[in-house]
Amino acid sequence: MKNFINYKSSLTRLSGLAIAAMMTSSCGYKSFSAPETMKAIVLAFTGVDSGGKAEFALTEKTYRTMTDFNNLDGTYLNIKRGGTLTIKNLNGSIVESPNFEGGEAPALRYEVKNGAAVALDYSTLAMLSAYYQLDEIYSTIEAKTGVTPAALQANLPGGKHIMFFEPVIKFSGQGTDVSAGIKLNAAFSPSDKNFLLFQRSPIESVPLSGNFQVLTHEFGHFIFDYSFYAGKFSETNRWAKEWAMSGINEGFADFNSWTFTDCTDILRSSIDITKIADERDFAKTTFTFTDLEGDDPTACRGEFYCVGSLFARSLYQTQKALASTVSKKDMSNGVIETLKKCQDAMNAMDPTHMPAEKDRDPMDTITRFDYDGAVTSGFIEAFIKNAPASWKGQLCGAFENNFGTTGFNTTARTAACG
Repeated sequence: MKNFINYKSSLTRLSGLAIAAMMTSSCGYKSFSAPETMKAIVLAFTGVDSGGKAEFALTEKTYRTMTDFNNLDGTYLNIKRGGTLTIKNLNGSIVESPNFEGGEAPALRYEVKNGAAVALDYSTLAMLSAYYQLDEIYSTIEAKTGVTPAALQANLPGGKHIMFFEPVIKFSGQGTDVSAGIKLNAAFSPSDKNFLLFQRSPIESVPLSGNFQVLTHEFGHFIFDYSFYAGKFSETNRWAKEWAMSGINEGFADFNSWTFTDCTDILRSSIDITKIADERDFAKTTFTFTDLEGDDPTACRGEFYCVGSLFARSLYQTQKALASTVSKKDMSNGVIETLKKCQDAMNAMDPTHMPAEKDRDPMDTITRFDYDGAVTSGFIEAFIKNAPASWKGQLCGAFENNFGTTGFNTTARTAACG
């Protein structure tokens, strides 16, 4: 609670500074000299309390991969502000068919105190904090997952990510563009490997831009793209269109967030809406795939995110059961290497193990769950067969318990687990 109070009061002081600065400046953004060393006061993740809740604080941090402070540019990331992003669809936190126009340099407003930049407005704090999250991920990713930055960047257009900060969003379809202000989300665009931070919302507790849990989740989508799609995502790929595989993607992203933070309560720090946050805390949920069918109001209602919670829970339970011999890094690296082999295995399956591609009717509950369950079953079969052999027993038990007989059917169980 102490960190939360300090964070809130600090933001209040920051707002006062911003108002005062704006009153004394008639020329818009004011230029400041960048700190001699790459340091700033940012909102940072500080750990997990005894109740399993993430904690955050405004604290001084040093950027390790930044090369141009005022333009928020560096080895792996450049932040662009504003502009217009036209997209076809927003599928969970995956952006489809992006086309970005305009945008500008960050136009930071800060002053340097004791060698560190101190933001003079909220947007500057948000962008400095967001950059730090990606900087921290790339600086520690090999230690956390065993994957090198160079390997991840092999298929990256332009050699680095662009993070779009609060662009105007247009949904394009059937010849009509519809503008919208999207809140409550950050997102990843697999076609160009870029990240988005949408307009902030007053119901956010910890701003999404400064929430390491959220940014490691979004980065998890990038790792899923790197592993399952071999860095060559296409919207025409069958698995990119499958509802169930969207869930698996979200589940891996949640698992990646836990890998970096040791916290399974992914959303509550930013979006403390009990029903939504509870369904995403994958270590504490108890629903199974079978519970997703029908109209039970107590069942998970987060659509494919529910499938994701089941996948993340299965991986989490497996690591915990094997913790004496399999570290979190071992588990993360093993999952990533396994995902690299799954798509080819799924493509090679005959219809008795993987149903032929079909349109999914969301109104036909029985067909929907039979079909989606067959897809998750085929994926789980491929995953277990290609995972380290020493994990097999624990994976089989976890997937059987969490996905039930619909999400991990008899055909897949027999093939993968005997």
